[in-house]
Amino acid sequence: MRLKTKIILICCISTLFSCSFCSVAVYGLVKRISLEAAEGQSLKNVTEGISQLEDRINAISDDMRFSLDTEVLQYILKQHNDDLMVCFSSEKDGEEIYNETVFEQKELNALEYSDISDPDLKMAQMEWEDQHFFVYNTQIGDKCTLYKLEDITYVWERMRLLGFGLVVLTCIITMVVCLLLFMVLNKVLFPLQQLNDGAKQIARGQYDERIQVERKDEIGELSENFNQMAEAVQFRIEKLKEAEWKRTLFMGNLTHELKTPMTAISGYARTLLTVKLSEEDKEEALSYIYEESCRLERLSRKMMDLLLLEENDNIYLEEIAAGVLFHRAAEACSQSLEQDGIRLECQEEGEVFLVDADLFTEVLINLIDNARKASQRGDRILLSASGSRICVRDFGTGIPEEERERILEPFYMIDKSRSRKSGGAGLGLAITALILKRHNCRIQIESEVGQGTQMILQFV
Repeated sequence: MRLKTKIILICCISTLFSCSFCSVAVYGLVKRISLEAAEGQSLKNVTEGISQLEDRINAISDDMRFSLDTEVLQYILKQHNDDLMVCFSSEKDGEEIYNETVFEQKELNALEYSDISDPDLKMAQMEWEDQHFFVYNTQIGDKCTLYKLEDITYVWERMRLLGFGLVVLTCIITMVVCLLLFMVLNKVLFPLQQLNDGAKQIARGQYDERIQVERKDEIGELSENFNQMAEAVQFRIEKLKEAEWKRTLFMGNLTHELKTPMTAISGYARTLLTVKLSEEDKEEALSYIYEESCRLERLSRKMMDLLLLEENDNIYLEEIAAGVLFHRAAEACSQSLEQDGIRLECQEEGEVFLVDADLFTEVLINLIDNARKASQRGDRILLSASGSRICVRDFGTGIPEEERERILEPFYMIDKSRSRKSGGAGLGLAITALILKRHNCRIQIESEVGQGTQMILQFV
């Protein structure tokens, strides 16, 4: 069952119950007031009628208590001409003196009479063939019992009309409430319907779906929160797609990088097994196999470093002097720099940085090594520290502007032939970028083709 249907059903039931309760209360109150009014009026009529009857009796006989007989009383009652007055003799076993009704003394005596304000009268209620009566009972002297019936059927007719009207009014109010609720809920719940449609669109993959917020109430806040959630989902999906694309590209590049040395190793090994070579050719083949094996080893180590950095966010930071970091990096790169005839110059003035010593040394080694690959024999590389930043500058080939953003991607190499000859696989800067990210440090690349490159590490 839908929410709108539930709300309408609950409200209608509540309205119906409330109207019914009020109708019953009104009906009971009006009935009680009407019966009390009818009782007061009937008592007045009965009192006046009996008083007139007694006046007539007194006019005929000065001493009616001793000289009044049944014939005279019957004559007086007929002259009184009241069809709802019944009189029975008290001396002759309930002999009927006057009775224009269908009721017998036995039926009238069987009623439950109660005392009222007049001590000489008793009253009971009687229902007969959809008619209602007040029955009053009194004694006329010692010879007869008088019963006076007052028809109050009009009260019950009015109550029946009132009851029917209340039922109709209750039904009308309930239907009006249902109609109003339906119209109001359609307007109030329309944003929820929009949210529902938006959620369905997102479930179908349309992550750019948004809800137009036109209200400032709780539903408006819900719509705003839904839009924020949709933006977060869209951003997350885009990030996942980007990560999936990078992972696919990464695996493709990795497969390509592994294929080249593996093909060479397999080819030279097959040649050694199937072809009889000279000692010089054997040594050349074995040397090539050894070099490619070393390259695979370096590639696997860098791959392991890259995976560990992506999975592990926890690093140990301590204050390390720039001179210590520069000394470690210079020692690690001294042999390769010396072989290529490139000079490393370090400049620092006692700066201290909060870093993981081993990881940040790896950063400097990677940057120096890339600067070495871009330099010519006799060039120099400048490693300097100033304030909250470290710079690695070379004066080599430089980086084209369109490739500066991509050099931090795994396996991306500007000059692939030269990088492979020097043992590179395009992972050094990718590892560097991850390490710097863990240190909350930004890398800025300034380069000009033919003039050199400056890598600026800015600590935040």
